Amino acid sequence: MQRTVSAALLSALVFPGAGHLYLRRPLRGCVFLVPALVALAWFTVDVVRQAAVLSDQVLAGTLAPDPAAIAARLQTQGGSTLAGTLCAVVLLACWAGAIADSIVIARQAAKRPE
Repeated sequence: MQRTVSAALLSALVFPGAGHLYLRRPLRGCVFLVPALVALAWFTVDVVRQAAVLSDQVLAGTLAPDPAAIAARLQTQGGSTLAGTLCAVVLLACWAGAIADSIVIARQAAKRPE
């Protein structure tokens, strides 16, 4: 398998920046890896916080322990927060950028004489 394909697949299927690490470009990979990790962590905290609120409501008896009732409550609350949406955008941008950049780097390296 070509290094271009391998790097793009690593960035696409594993995590943003993984293809750069494979191409031995750790600093450039961290440009994608660090913001993606921060966004993923923040997004996870946001989801867990919302789940905690819903579970507290179920335990208090103000929300029926029925999946349809929980889904309806999530829909009325809006489900996502601005921070959660921003984190998702950052994560997707890092993912797409890492895939494209790893392809560019691998193609440039393939053109250079060894």
